[in-house]
Amino acid sequence: AQTFICTATSNITHFTLKNAPDGASSFTIKVEQDSTGSRSIDIDDFRTVGGSTIPVYWPGGVVPVPTTTASRTDIYSFKIFNGNTVASSGLYGVVGGQNFQN
Repeated sequence: AQTFICTATSNITHFTLKNAPDGASSFTIKVEQDSTGSRSIDIDDFRTVGGSTIPVYWPGGVVPVPTTTASRTDIYSFKIFNGNTVASSGLYGVVGGQNFQN
């Protein structure tokens, strides 16, 4: 799939990338805070199924700070240029928008 919805009902410490397609691809994650909010989300920690860290590159090297307000949504998109070597080639992340009201 290329679009994912993740409702944070507890802190999210990392995301696991499973079955990345060969070659170039992209995906988008919609991260929703539940009605409690205050859930931390490590949007910069991606790993392979085997636990290897996948580097994430952000514009200007600045990692975005996810919204923690209850019932709010952030959208992040990621580009993979080589799914065969994602653990070394990494992901390129951009913010699609933050603090949308659910």
